Amino acid sequence: MDDKKIYTQLLHWFPELEPRKIPKKKYRRNFQNFLEWIAAEKSGNSYRSYLMKIDRNVYSENGLECSAILHDHHVDIQAVQTIIRKRAKPLFEHFEKHKEVIGRYYNVHDQVYDIIFEEILNAAKTRKFEMLLIYAEHFYWLVVPNEDSKIEKFCKLFEKQFKGEEVLIEHYAIFDCSRST
Repeated sequence: MDDKKIYTQLLHWFPELEPRKIPKKKYRRNFQNFLEWIAAEKSGNSYRSYLMKIDRNVYSENGLECSAILHDHHVDIQAVQTIIRKRAKPLFEHFEKHKEVIGRYYNVHDQVYDIIFEEILNAAKTRKFEMLLIYAEHFYWLVVPNEDSKIEKFCKLFEKQFKGEEVLIEHYAIFDCSRST
């Protein structure tokens, strides 16, 4: 397998990464090396990144402020964060109110992650981008151009490349489950 393909696709999507050397062959299948290769760079007073990490304990630390794509396409990051907070607030209130009954059976953070991912995807779609979600020790996300065949190929290659490390990726989508009456 040509294990350079995920790197070359990322370089195609994000030309700003061009100066970075693709890791040597023996390091390409190591997810930690991948994270180091695509790591955020300091730009003035802020960081620019193409791969964002979500802090599992602090939902507001979701990487939106660092997203090079969202910044470059003038997405109002604070408005997205406000929507996330407004949607998450009733979940936390409900959980606090009923913690004694549902506490150990209900993970409120999973619900909040769904909100975060939905709002990031909504923001990306307004600029004709899609979102990829990586499941590893942490959640990571990236916004890529809306090119379905390239996204599908990238996801397959990515999973093959890191399958030994149990790292998964998905082309994130919001499913609207209709209720039957």
